[in-house]
Amino acid sequence: MRVREFLALVLERTEQQLPTALRHFTARIRFVWLQLHYWTPQVHYEVWLTRKTGRIEIGLHFEGPREFSYRWAEAMAPRMPQVQARLGPQVELEEWTSQWTRIHQTVPYEPLSEALVETVAQRLAASMAVLQPMLEEERERMAQETEMALAAPPRPGRPRWRRHRRRLP
Repeated sequence: MRVREFLALVLERTEQQLPTALRHFTARIRFVWLQLHYWTPQVHYEVWLTRKTGRIEIGLHFEGPREFSYRWAEAMAPRMPQVQARLGPQVELEEWTSQWTRIHQTVPYEPLSEALVETVAQRLAASMAVLQPMLEEERERMAQETEMALAAPPRPGRPRWRRHRRRLP
């Protein structure tokens, strides 16, 4: 089986296994990975085939500016015991690069087959079913925090900048 065919089947089987409410994602297949996202590509689920390491990664990636990615990792960290209880102790939250973070697990990169499609699709669908509701809760909480910060009264004291009004003669 070719990589593109494998990833297309993983996508198809994952969608079939998801609850109806979680089937409205955007997906793309590129070379050796499949990405699925809901509201921004910066927060996406990924299946990545890496022959070099002999592993297939199944994960949730936070791939934005450092502050964005780390804020998501910090938001999800307290939930990791619950995530691991539902998905297994092999699921890890980690810093992936200096900018990006991820929650992921791996399986051996075996010859691409129907059986491996099923294994990867089951794990991806389970990850999405567990993690996406948590992401939505955190996204709502983050939006409320941002809204509250923007609505907060200005600090007392002199502002850092002044607007100069042009006086008309």
